[in-house]
Amino acid sequence: MTSTVSTSIDDLTHLRQDLSHRTGRGLNAIVAGIVLWSTFTVLGVVLSDSFVLALAYVFGAGALFPLSLLVAKFLKLDPFASGNPLGTLAGLLGAVQVLFIPLMIGAVLAVPTMVPWFLAVLVGAHFLPFSWVYSSRAYLIAAISMPVAAGSYAWLLPASVPIVVPAAVTAILILVAVLLSRENAKTRNAQ
Repeated sequence: MTSTVSTSIDDLTHLRQDLSHRTGRGLNAIVAGIVLWSTFTVLGVVLSDSFVLALAYVFGAGALFPLSLLVAKFLKLDPFASGNPLGTLAGLLGAVQVLFIPLMIGAVLAVPTMVPWFLAVLVGAHFLPFSWVYSSRAYLIAAISMPVAAGSYAWLLPASVPIVVPAAVTAILILVAVLLSRENAKTRNAQ
């Protein structure tokens, strides 16, 4: 029994390492997120209509996946990790965000100025399982810091949410990209 459990854990560890290596720990999605949230920051500065800005967030968020595929191609990553069952798990964990579309529509209709806060909390929270999947502290940092930062700014500076929250998320994503790059380099050097 013990050897079977040990073998299963070794197999799982190997699958996680393979996934991390082939996908670059999802660095492509983080880079795409930096582009998207930077754009949201600029839009927060130039658009004064909160409803139009909220719609830009909702529709702009839909651009993340195709943009991340483009970045993966540029970085020479395999974003789907074909043949690795954890690739399917990672894909499902990323896709779960789609289930929150009704919540985002409700936010757009009820409190459009707070849409950046809603989206930042959802994005940050969805990083938590990736900290385990990729054995990554960077995702744990993102999962904690994004909701805390977004919530703090929404509470302390509600009138500045359309600018401050996306700027904070961008900064956090840049930090996460740096940390993921280090984790990826450490893994490559260990092989």
